[in-house]
Amino acid sequence: MANLKLSIKEQILLDGTERGTEYRYTIPNITSIDNRILTLASGSETEIFTFSDVNNAGTFITSSFKYGRITNYSNTGIKLKVSSSAEALNFNLAASGSFMLNSSEITGSNNTGSFVYDDIVSIKLEPSGSDAKVEYFVATT
Repeated sequence: MANLKLSIKEQILLDGTERGTEYRYTIPNITSIDNRILTLASGSETEIFTFSDVNNAGTFITSSFKYGRITNYSNTGIKLKVSSSAEALNFNLAASGSFMLNSSEITGSNNTGSFVYDDIVSIKLEPSGSDAKVEYFVATT
């Protein structure tokens, strides 16, 4: 087991004044990581990983997921689709942008206005222009 140390830092010199913050966090008991760089074909949707209670290739155990990051190394935007069994959320992952998860759950509201918690089933990416290069990093216990 190992500790995953995260650091997020913003730093800017604006109008002669140094501004920014740094956030540090440690996730204990990490037993496995998966880190890949992929090229996504233009005009196609690619499922980069899934969550399940069963261990398979490209699948992470839902209850073991602790941290995930997807970074867009391209100069084109990417449609990032987070799907559960009940709903799908779409995000625009801008050029050079990153998307982070610290849970395998998403929430939304149903027709009655109640919040619904659901496990993420898959993460899919689709370049909005030319081929795109992305990296993902996933840590599990």
